[in-house]
Amino acid sequence: MSCKPDVKTTKEMYALYQKGYSLTQVGKSFGVSRQSVFKRFQRRKLELRTIEPLPFITYQGKKYTRRANGYYACTNGIREFLHRVIWENHNGKIPAKYDIHHKDGDKTNNRINNLELYSKSEHTRLFGHKGNQYSVAGAKR
Repeated sequence: MSCKPDVKTTKEMYALYQKGYSLTQVGKSFGVSRQSVFKRFQRRKLELRTIEPLPFITYQGKKYTRRANGYYACTNGIREFLHRVIWENHNGKIPAKYDIHHKDGDKTNNRINNLELYSKSEHTRLFGHKGNQYSVAGAKR
């Protein structure tokens, strides 16, 4: 037996959604699942925002999507960074405690001539103030 959602709560949920909350955030605010919120909106024929597809690159048959931190990472299978895969394809395995650096600072420019190998300590010393894939400073805000 299903219970019919009340209109008042659905309107309150939709008001949050219109303020920019995600379906998941709205659901958490009301103690229900994302799917429950979606179904409520769908039943009342409320308009939902469209999802902008993330930019991606296909390399050697794998899909790499640009993450919020600016780096391309594999979206299926092993979650590896594209710049590291390209480096390894040209130069062999990256030694433990080493990073790959983008010379021009553009995390989307994964041409082999734009990549260079640094020990983690040297990479942090030289470029740590700019942030990398592991730091908050490297994430887009």
